[in-house]
Amino acid sequence: MHKLLKFIIVGATAALTSLFVSWLISLSFPQYNLIGKAIGYIIGFFVGFTLNKIWTYVDRAEDGERYLMKYMIVYAITFVVYLAFNYVCDHLLRLHQPFYWVLDFLQLHQLSEIAYTYDTSVSNFVSILVNSILNFLGTNYLVFKVPRPEEFFE
Repeated sequence: MHKLLKFIIVGATAALTSLFVSWLISLSFPQYNLIGKAIGYIIGFFVGFTLNKIWTYVDRAEDGERYLMKYMIVYAITFVVYLAFNYVCDHLLRLHQPFYWVLDFLQLHQLSEIAYTYDTSVSNFVSILVNSILNFLGTNYLVFKVPRPEEFFE
């Protein structure tokens, strides 16, 4: 199976885990929204690392190599980008606003009130997409050192 497809499957699994955990925390503790996203991200990180090492990049993994440290560095950098992008989307761009306008235009006011409860999920989803691209590039070029782009499809 292609590395890209495996990475997408692993990434989707890690992202869904991250979203689920942050959603559960935000339901119970809405005042800790960003902390909940951070906890979800960290749990998703370990799910992604484990699955990538044993499945996606099994042919590139060598004994004695310090993949976890390299993986942690890449993900630490993208983690900062993820949180900053979330903050910008939530507080400056307000990505959730267009959804309210559409719901109000369609006169779905009750649904708009429900959507308001989960308005940070929009920014979280967009941030995860941006983060996934950065993680794919970092994992391929810096952690497991896939030398040529055509190897993504092997």
